[in-house]
Amino acid sequence: MVKIVRLTYLLLFLLVMGGLSNTLSSQTVTSVSGIVKDSITGEPLSYVSVLFKNSTIGAMTDDNGAFSLQNDKGYTTLVISSMGYTEKEIKLKSGKNNAGLAIMLRPTSYELTEVVVKPKREKYSRKNNPAVELIKNVIEHKDDNRIESKEEYQVESYEKLSLALDNFSPNLDSKLGKKFSFIKNYLDTSEFNGKPILTLSVRETLADRYYRKKPKTEKIIIKGKHMQGVDKTLDEGGISANLEEIFQGINIFDNNINILLNRFVSPLSSTLAVSYYKYYIMDTVDVSGVKCVDLAFVPVNSESYGFTGRLYVTLDGNYALKKFTLNVPSHINLNFVDKLRIDQEFKQMPDSTWVLDTENTFINFYIVEGTQQFYAHQLRSYDKYSFEVANRDSIFGLLGENHFAPQANTQPDSFWVNHRHIPLKEKESALDELLAQMRKVPVFNVIIKTAEILISGYIQTGKDRNTSKFDFGPMNTTISANELEGMRFRVGGMTTANLSDRWFADGYLAYGINDRKLKYNATLTHSFNRKEYHPGEFPRNNLSLIHEYDVYTPGQDFLFTSKDNMFVAIKVGTPVTHMQYIRKTMLQYEKEWLNNLSMLGWVRHENNEAAGTLSYDLMNTDGSLTHIRDFNKTELGLQLRFAPGERAYNGRAGRESVFNLSKDAPVFKVSHQFGFKGLGGDYQYNHTEVSAEKRIWLSSFGHIDAKVKAGKVWDKVPFPLLILPNTNQSLTIQPEAFNMMNAMEFVTDQYVSWYVTYYLKGWILNRIPGIKWLKLREVVSFSGIYGNLTDKNNPALTPGLFQLPDGTMPMGNQPYMEASIGLENILKILRIDYYRRLTYLDNPGIKKGGIRIALRFSF
Repeated sequence: MVKIVRLTYLLLFLLVMGGLSNTLSSQTVTSVSGIVKDSITGEPLSYVSVLFKNSTIGAMTDDNGAFSLQNDKGYTTLVISSMGYTEKEIKLKSGKNNAGLAIMLRPTSYELTEVVVKPKREKYSRKNNPAVELIKNVIEHKDDNRIESKEEYQVESYEKLSLALDNFSPNLDSKLGKKFSFIKNYLDTSEFNGKPILTLSVRETLADRYYRKKPKTEKIIIKGKHMQGVDKTLDEGGISANLEEIFQGINIFDNNINILLNRFVSPLSSTLAVSYYKYYIMDTVDVSGVKCVDLAFVPVNSESYGFTGRLYVTLDGNYALKKFTLNVPSHINLNFVDKLRIDQEFKQMPDSTWVLDTENTFINFYIVEGTQQFYAHQLRSYDKYSFEVANRDSIFGLLGENHFAPQANTQPDSFWVNHRHIPLKEKESALDELLAQMRKVPVFNVIIKTAEILISGYIQTGKDRNTSKFDFGPMNTTISANELEGMRFRVGGMTTANLSDRWFADGYLAYGINDRKLKYNATLTHSFNRKEYHPGEFPRNNLSLIHEYDVYTPGQDFLFTSKDNMFVAIKVGTPVTHMQYIRKTMLQYEKEWLNNLSMLGWVRHENNEAAGTLSYDLMNTDGSLTHIRDFNKTELGLQLRFAPGERAYNGRAGRESVFNLSKDAPVFKVSHQFGFKGLGGDYQYNHTEVSAEKRIWLSSFGHIDAKVKAGKVWDKVPFPLLILPNTNQSLTIQPEAFNMMNAMEFVTDQYVSWYVTYYLKGWILNRIPGIKWLKLREVVSFSGIYGNLTDKNNPALTPGLFQLPDGTMPMGNQPYMEASIGLENILKILRIDYYRRLTYLDNPGIKKGGIRIALRFSF
């Protein structure tokens, strides 16, 4: 399947809701655009504050002094201000497009604590710059001023994430609008820009957080988790996990700030801050009774992954932060985001330690530019700080970082009324009532049902997720194709926890038009812990019995999608005709621990029958060949996986799903398979594999996804039991596969492979005039495998083995290597790579280069 890393499943639903809102919307807007210039030099002024008076609706001018704003709240006075210039107000025409303004600011000067900020338009210099000296002092003292300097602490945190339709003014006179006339009773006002909003979803979490410095340990005990809104019945766990990854809490004292699946250079970075940002002393201000220096900052390059904003630094000589504001520059190559602002305020404890009090993240975003915008508000509040952890031994002795208190997901309303740090707004509290009203409108129920199918890939047989006992799917495997079967049709499904919360059954039936054989899979799973909906929920503790008969392609395993995915059927490489019919019975046990260690163990008996052009021909000692129709293997296997720091993910496909946006944790795996000769098996063998993978962030310069893998078959076995490097003959990009290698082109019994992909995030293209407006992003990759076939497993040297098929050869003395260069973010969703084969260029029937594509959503 196309590797789709979604922003979040919820956006698909919001896109449909956006279409509905466009039908209902009607509004009167006052808009303004223009350029701000120096009245003496006539030069455009960048990073000037432009704001509607008495509102929070504003922006900063870009590198060319340009700006653009609008509002529908009746604000008609524009305030323009900048360091070193006299503030100016302009009266606008209400309800009109006030375009093409040329605003001239008159220079002035400010005197601040014996530091004079001159209005003269001179080149920014770091030498002898008091603002630079100030930020250096802040950075030098940041480790002393962050709470992590304490030996230990505990705090209660309250988090609320609200998602809404932004700037939503329904036209209730239309035919469709009359059916939703009740919506006007649920409209609210955005805290970010003052526009009308319709809140669709609210998620709340109340938790106790614990920290120990040595050895560094963090524990979170979630006391309450609550969700309400139109997406409540859609979330199978994957949506919540992805939203938590997207809207991470930030720590400005770190060198990089993680938000929206990206890394932004912190204005307090110990390594890059002074060279990455320009700093300006603006004023001295009073922030909640504390005297502070107002320190403004902007990136040196406005296309960089950095922020504009303000730091409010205490004047007590400790250089602590009382408050800060971060904004995303308008020219940054960031998808789907119109505006983003992060505010944090700190408070001082009795022992003078500064601790985080509140954090607010505001985002205006869209799915398709020019259509309905959405609004997200992430609130975090911290209270009950203590620098002595109660029951520290039992708390820090817990396995894993995150833990749920009993009934955390079922806390009554009275719990939330008594424990919320900040009460819900009136319209947020009425979400269940809004949903009940919406469900009375048939068109809304159609939208919900469509969203359920898009999000889960399954069709529920019940009214909703709370009643469905059996789901048909996955729907993207219904029709596919291959060389052996021709057109292939498949129907399948799975039971849910509404039928039994411990016993689950799933499977499918498939039929090929050409081979006219019925294939099937039947799986019965017992979960030793109760599930809310499906057996893949974390932590897994499942025992499964599997019986399957189907077609497989040696040397072409799709590790992150089903082989029946309809997109995989689109082939561009050499046709794959070496295939097998596999009949297997398997008993499998999977166990996940809270520290992100997991174990997978299995016992399997499998019959392998050659199909298509594949043939099993046994090489005898006299050189003759004996045709073998099939062979059997009986296998005992064990795999251990460890991913320290990995977030829990409850999607049906599990943590390694491409839909899981949490990809930063390192992953280590080791597995061993032992084959029995006897007990139905024809061969005895030992097969060991180890791997390690990690996403490596290079601050704002993108990231590298790297994986190294090695394996060895220790015994003499025929080629189907050896190592066949994983290849990809489909048009779509497949992870951990060689795109220019033919299926079964090489065989080896010991190898080392590597896969490295560098996502540059537009680091080069976003700085080229003209091209940067396309917002393209560069991707390069380099992959290879080095291995060989020892004499004992080479049928040309050792009798008693299957002859290698035509087109299959032992890997030689040089590694197989391929590289690619590509562009992603084409129309914000498409990635196109050109792959080039670098070695074994004289092998027959190969393609030296080719195009692969993928749909990839990312911020």
